[in-house]
Amino acid sequence: MALAFTGIAYLVWVLVAWATRGLVADMVSFSAAFDPNFPPATRIVRIVFVDAGVAIDLVGILWLVVSMFLIIYASRQKFSISWAWMSGLCQATVAALGGVLVAWAVHLPYQPVAARSVPAATIISWEKLSGISLPILAVLAILIWVTFLVLLLVERARVNRRGPSLRDGLRTNIYR
Repeated sequence: MALAFTGIAYLVWVLVAWATRGLVADMVSFSAAFDPNFPPATRIVRIVFVDAGVAIDLVGILWLVVSMFLIIYASRQKFSISWAWMSGLCQATVAALGGVLVAWAVHLPYQPVAARSVPAATIISWEKLSGISLPILAVLAILIWVTFLVLLLVERARVNRRGPSLRDGLRTNIYR
């Protein structure tokens, strides 16, 4: 169950990163130019979640890998499984708090503003990289998750000296 919850926690991370990145990018495009008079929280959120979105993506996938290693060490009885659960719970919580922070910061500057045009030279190339990094790293995370799942299944089969048999599902109905 910890393996499934860790995957779900990363999915929450991806969904929040995707939604917040889109929200901030829409705010920037609707305001026609990123107004330097925006509140500092709004400017910081734009830098962190849009311009440096690659860092958010990398932190998410590294957190997933750390959680997977905690699950492996728990399966070998080196750590308690509670550490893996706590890691997944913290990842989902941090993602949710990040989403709340972005929503708050994006709505701070909304007031009637005259439409202005964005000069093409102000578009930051990091924004484009952040736009393509999330889908790529999400696919990579799914591959990592599946790899660890297969690794744990192989390790369990090796410990049991055999893999699951067709009769395993019938064991409760067989009387000896």
